Amino acid sequence: MSKSTDSEKIQSDAILLERIQNNEPHAFEELVDKYKGLVLNLVSRMSGRIENAEDLAQEVFIRVWKGLPKFRGECQLSTWIYRIALNLSIAESKSARSRSIFLQVDDPAVARGPQFWVESSNPYAEEVVLKERMGRLLVQMPEKHRTAVVLFYLKSLSYKEISDIMDVPVGTVKSYLFRGKAWLRERLLGGTEETQDDLQDE
Repeated sequence: MSKSTDSEKIQSDAILLERIQNNEPHAFEELVDKYKGLVLNLVSRMSGRIENAEDLAQEVFIRVWKGLPKFRGECQLSTWIYRIALNLSIAESKSARSRSIFLQVDDPAVARGPQFWVESSNPYAEEVVLKERMGRLLVQMPEKHRTAVVLFYLKSLSYKEISDIMDVPVGTVKSYLFRGKAWLRERLLGGTEETQDDLQDE
């Protein structure tokens, strides 16, 4: 993102926040409309619960609404919303794992994947399978590495933006990305889909 675009975004968010604080009708709805797509995409990828994405996104914006009076602008509004979405997604991921229903192999959404390997004239079949496999692997990746990979490769955020969201140095973000990418490559090319966390904490 260019500096001018970033500046315009900050200014736009500042105006929107001021309108919300002044109880202007529909101002918060505009904030939801502005960030709903980003939040939906993020919570579905981070939690691995696509079927619950709408509910999770709604809870994110409930928390945003409740937290706005305490928001002092120490970071960008988008960064703050990302943090809320990430924390909720990670909590949902842990909760689902504890209930032992997290991406089960007999889940219809997962079971559909192998069907694409059947001989087909669909030129995109293999790409679809790869994306589905990658999605299943992402939710098995340790949280810090998964967060960095999703934000950088799937959300196209900069190192600095990810650093702000994760509250870690840029160098640490790069380390998470390097190790996360290596973890995915090993499983995608090596054919293993281990569930245990074999990435050591930084």
